[in-house]
Amino acid sequence: MKFLIVSDSHGDDKAVLDLYKAYPKMDYYLHAGDSQSHPSALLPFDVIRGNCDYIDFDDRRLIHTPQGDLLMKHYPNISIAESRKFKFFIHGHTHRYEIRDNNGLIVICPGSISFPRDDSIGSYAI
Repeated sequence: MKFLIVSDSHGDDKAVLDLYKAYPKMDYYLHAGDSQSHPSALLPFDVIRGNCDYIDFDDRRLIHTPQGDLLMKHYPNISIAESRKFKFFIHGHTHRYEIRDNNGLIVICPGSISFPRDDSIGSYAI
């Protein structure tokens, strides 16, 4: 199962859709919030709402995968009880790329495709 994960594009729809063109054979396309676009503008990405998104749409997504359940939220906070229910946790907000194992929970932040706060020129996760 292949995922293309982006976050914090802040209106840069072209960068997001260019990734779709570059990786057309993924099983899932996920955007972890702060797109500042209507979700329909970023299809086929499954987009959740971030703190800079002012259109009312879902602020979290649960996806069942053969490897375990995945929770996607914009903010990086997850409760201990929630963390025990999921195998994967995807978030945005920090604009910093991160992948780590937190006691069996795989935490992924794709960073920001357009406005990174780390030493990258923009990042995403596959």
